[in-house]
Amino acid sequence: MTIDATTLEGTKRVDGEAIHPMRARAEAIWSAIDRFLIYAGDWLNPILVKETRQALKSSQFTITFVLMLVACWIATIGVVAYVGPRIFYSAEGGTLLVWYYAILALPLMVVVPLSAFRSLTAEREDNTYDLLSITALKPRQIISGKLGSSITQMAVYFSAITPCLAFTYLLRGVDLPTIAVLLVYTFFWSLGLSMIGILLATLTPQRFVQVIILVAFVAALLLMFYLSIVMGVGAVNFGRAAIFGVDSAFWIATAAMATAYFTFFALAFFASAGLITFTSENRSTPLRVCMIAQQAAFLGWMGYAWISDSYAEGAVAAMITLSAIYWFVMGTLLTAERPGISQRVRRRLPQSFTGRMFFSWLNPGPASGYMFVIANITSLAALGFVAAVVSSYRSGASSGGPHAEELFYLIVIGWGYIVGYLGLGLIVIGGLRRIATVTMLASVLINFLLVLSGFGIPYAIKSMSTRLRDVDYSFIQISDPFYSLAHVAFGGVVSDSEVIALVVPGIAVCVLLLNMPRVIGELRVVRESAPARVIQDEAELHPAPESLPQNPWEETG
Repeated sequence: MTIDATTLEGTKRVDGEAIHPMRARAEAIWSAIDRFLIYAGDWLNPILVKETRQALKSSQFTITFVLMLVACWIATIGVVAYVGPRIFYSAEGGTLLVWYYAILALPLMVVVPLSAFRSLTAEREDNTYDLLSITALKPRQIISGKLGSSITQMAVYFSAITPCLAFTYLLRGVDLPTIAVLLVYTFFWSLGLSMIGILLATLTPQRFVQVIILVAFVAALLLMFYLSIVMGVGAVNFGRAAIFGVDSAFWIATAAMATAYFTFFALAFFASAGLITFTSENRSTPLRVCMIAQQAAFLGWMGYAWISDSYAEGAVAAMITLSAIYWFVMGTLLTAERPGISQRVRRRLPQSFTGRMFFSWLNPGPASGYMFVIANITSLAALGFVAAVVSSYRSGASSGGPHAEELFYLIVIGWGYIVGYLGLGLIVIGGLRRIATVTMLASVLINFLLVLSGFGIPYAIKSMSTRLRDVDYSFIQISDPFYSLAHVAFGGVVSDSEVIALVVPGIAVCVLLLNMPRVIGELRVVRESAPARVIQDEAELHPAPESLPQNPWEETG
């Protein structure tokens, strides 16, 4: 083959082959991109890379993706054919948007969270998680890698259907802000469901329990799919009016939901990482910090609602009720922790007097968790008292809820029920652990069974008694927190409220005193210094940075 001078002009020879400069420049750019991708692959979470490769190459993803594209094609042809010639002058974008959104919601609300759940349970079924746990990866990296794989799958689904959603805008009847808000809501909704799926997968390694959780989770995902379609229809019908409303109620509600979403997401993330980590690690402190952040955010929004409602007493009652339910649920989990603190955790305990005074409640342990709950509900009770006093003196206060006097009784009695039942559960669990192994799930069930027995036994006695059957309230029901609080809140006899307010907190204080030896025993644990072998290993794994000159005149030794 002969090449003349004109052909050689503007070319260069590489390995004996003539290459055009544009092609050479393109190959150089691609080589740089390839090197960057290799570096990024090494830098990224290896679990993310592994899970993404497995997910994108799986038949489940391929079938779902193809079916989604086929469904979009069928929906486009069907809706356009149904609308007919009026598509040229009528606003039919909303109708097509609902169909596209339903097609998108199925993989995002069902397939992606379910694959996140299965990705972690499959590790236990295939006996690969033990190998994964002994690597240098931390539990949080494992959870974030699984979660990152779900985000990658969602990104692929979004990229496939976004052009279809843009097509609905061209058909009129729907605006771009509505589409954008709908997609953002759907993304975070799917991400939250994926996080819940990962959390459920870490609860237990037992196969039959996982099957039960899987069935319940699938039913919940189908319900979420239905609710997402309802949200899509509502966004098409009322999206523009809500987004651009003059009262900004939509954005306030969105900010409140975002606060609750991110705080619960962080709690679920750290709980998932704690459930798969070693028992010698500190699982409790990150969770308790998240609980404090949730309480602060909740109080901020409830304070805003209270002020916006003209300092109404109903907002105070709502704050007290929701806080009591939240801290009782959290208390059942905290008092179910394993007793004792490992040596690894002791090496990281607060050392100063101030640190031990303020941060010892964050240390792991059931007794410290019990006191942590008491400290939080006591602070909430104090704030509730202040808010009730302010509401009683405000002229614009609403009379739709319990009055200030009833709120005082509710706060004191509710505090007593939480302290009493959680303390009683701590005593029962501590006694059972001396003769048998009590898991966290069993401990949670014990706490709830105690509350149910306090409700069910008096109700059964009252139902069987001909004398008490028709009585509105009897002191035999004083162990029933639900009926007793309702009796006080909705205009019960004042003398009854006074008796309940004396008996319930009194019993709670006695239960608290019975638990004080356990509390003192956990608080007396002090910081231990690390052994020389551990210090040497840490120095080898994390060497000190090299000493460099601090100015131009300093010389290195």
